[in-house]
Amino acid sequence: MTIQFSLSLLKPQTQIPLDMTLRAVTHQIEVQKYTLVSVHTDHVILKSNEDKQMNLTVYKNKLQLSASGAGQIIMAQNISQLTVFDRTTYLELEVVNCQGQKANCLLYLKKGGNHN
Repeated sequence: MTIQFSLSLLKPQTQIPLDMTLRAVTHQIEVQKYTLVSVHTDHVILKSNEDKQMNLTVYKNKLQLSASGAGQIIMAQNISQLTVFDRTTYLELEVVNCQGQKANCLLYLKKGGNHN
């Protein structure tokens, strides 16, 4: 029994590459059918399928979706910066982690509100 317990402690702690994490985040947003309300250089305002306004932003080194007074969904940790590029038909998201690594990913959303 002691050996079985010890084996689980020997598993290496591997970190998922930043680009894979960002792809998973964008996929989750697209699958949940969020619509685009507005685009800013450091955050995106979305609307959920329940008509709640959500903010995709970095706060305290976490990439998160948050709603005013409704808590937040942590999408990724160890993120220091989000930069959003509006490419008209899609958004390009660039994140930088706390070690300075960068990753980019495309986000395709239906426009559901004012688009800036």
